[in-house]
Amino acid sequence: MKGRIIIKKTFAYTNELPSLPIPPLTNTKEKLLEWVEPLVNDQQLEETTKAVNHFFKVDGDAERLQKKLYELDVKMEGSWLKPLWDDMYLKFRDPLPTGMHFNILLDNKKHENRYTRAELAGKVSRLVTEFYHLIIDGEVAAVVKNGVPQDMSQYKKFFKSIRIPKVERDEFRLAAFEKRNNHVILLYKRNVYKVNVTNSEGEMYHSREIANAIERTFQEEQSEGANVGIFTTAKRDEAAKIYDQLTVSKVNADHLQAIADSLIVLSMDEESSNSEEAIENLMLNGTNKYFDKTIQVILTNKGELGYSIEHSSVDGTTIFAVISYVNEGLESEEPETIYTAEPTLMEKQQWELSAEIEKSLMRCEKDHARVKKEFSIKTTTFNSFGSDEIKKMDISPDAFFHMALQIAQYRTFGVCRSVYEPVSVRAFYEGRTECARATSMEKLNLVKALENGEESHEVLYALMQKASAAHTDRIIRCRKGFGVERHMYGLEQMYKLHGVDIGMTDTPALFSDTGYLTMRHDFISTSGMAYDNVKYRIFGPVVEGGFGLAYILLDQTISINISSSADEADHAQKLTNHLEDAFLELRQIVNRIL
Repeated sequence: MKGRIIIKKTFAYTNELPSLPIPPLTNTKEKLLEWVEPLVNDQQLEETTKAVNHFFKVDGDAERLQKKLYELDVKMEGSWLKPLWDDMYLKFRDPLPTGMHFNILLDNKKHENRYTRAELAGKVSRLVTEFYHLIIDGEVAAVVKNGVPQDMSQYKKFFKSIRIPKVERDEFRLAAFEKRNNHVILLYKRNVYKVNVTNSEGEMYHSREIANAIERTFQEEQSEGANVGIFTTAKRDEAAKIYDQLTVSKVNADHLQAIADSLIVLSMDEESSNSEEAIENLMLNGTNKYFDKTIQVILTNKGELGYSIEHSSVDGTTIFAVISYVNEGLESEEPETIYTAEPTLMEKQQWELSAEIEKSLMRCEKDHARVKKEFSIKTTTFNSFGSDEIKKMDISPDAFFHMALQIAQYRTFGVCRSVYEPVSVRAFYEGRTECARATSMEKLNLVKALENGEESHEVLYALMQKASAAHTDRIIRCRKGFGVERHMYGLEQMYKLHGVDIGMTDTPALFSDTGYLTMRHDFISTSGMAYDNVKYRIFGPVVEGGFGLAYILLDQTISINISSSADEADHAQKLTNHLEDAFLELRQIVNRIL
């Protein structure tokens, strides 16, 4: 038919995507020293250089481990990194909410006051179901960036997926792709409800029918439940123990299976009275939550929507496909397609809890309350300018942010430590992220010149441009699969798995070298985005005494969200203040020149 738009099927490019490359050793050797240099003194750099040269020497450890990495790559149908990556995530033993989740609170201006909370829950349930059906049918447009197709494999893991706690290593489970008899799980007043969203024919219920069933529950439910989901806040081996205790009862096992098979979990946040409390409660409140679920959608009393995402199988770059679809649906004036007029079924899940399990759940409540007190979250929106003005400076907005961050951390701590920045490698099959260390010599030179206060604005602007170019170049290299860190991680894992077989009796000195470990220490773990419907975004710090920094670069504003331990709250505040000052200072330098 003339003029018809044909959607390229969701997984159409899957067989065309290249495999993630294994970088040449020469590339990693050179870049490794470059990345370590700004973080250590001259003496340490000399020691690290020796360790690097020894590791990468001809016929040395790196060559033997690289050979094992090539062998793994040949055996794998997909990415050589995937099994190692899965291990890294699933062997994580600390609590998930602060260690493995990222949380997003949306701006609800465009649909504020349009829905009751039950209607909002019904609408979200219906939109999620629609999106799931589009993925099954392959009707979601394949993502192509600058002409390069992106990996879409994570789309299959959004819904009906869960992380199951096991001792030593968790398990990721995904239910069958199926339109019939699907449901969402609603958590309300610490109770669990199974809410059907499709019937036995795979027809979607109208959001009004889903909302009516939920509204009835809101009206009729008087009693508080046992908040069984609190066990998903525990350390993973402890969570596994409680999970096993629960599944002794067939009734409980069926309920846990219902949660696993649900498209998503809908969590009713009864406690947040404003956005600042809502973003904190997304990460730190264990009531009406089930943190093992891949996607939890949180609805506040004020009608704000939040997402709490379990990170082991999906990334921020992909999850926005779900968030965008739901947002657009909530804002749309289009009438909903009616597939069936029958009412939906909603069923409360009654647990069988022994005294021992009740005691365990109470212990989890106490432990999590203590964890909540140990954390601090600071959220700020910088309103003076955003990426529109930064682009006019002839500087990348992301590079600008990271220059300001280096200035801010130097002024806060008197030193520039290692900063983690993820870079998507979805141009490769099963690609997830590479890590670009955002602390560089070019940025350090700018910091020192600023602190000395002796350079002209022309010199400072030239240093800014150098720092921006170096930042962008590093990001591009990482995006092409030629970063340092995932390759080094692969080599380390080859040593752990095969070192003895290939005659490596001693652990390579590089793996315990102070300079190398300093680079890999995520003192400030950052993640940036530019999605304009997001109000706040937060995830926990990665190392003790460190900071989790989520930033949102919008056209006119910059959102800064910092998490830390409560002990570091003052430093987090100072870091935020210095960051805002640095934005203004850098702009002033540019304005004097241009």
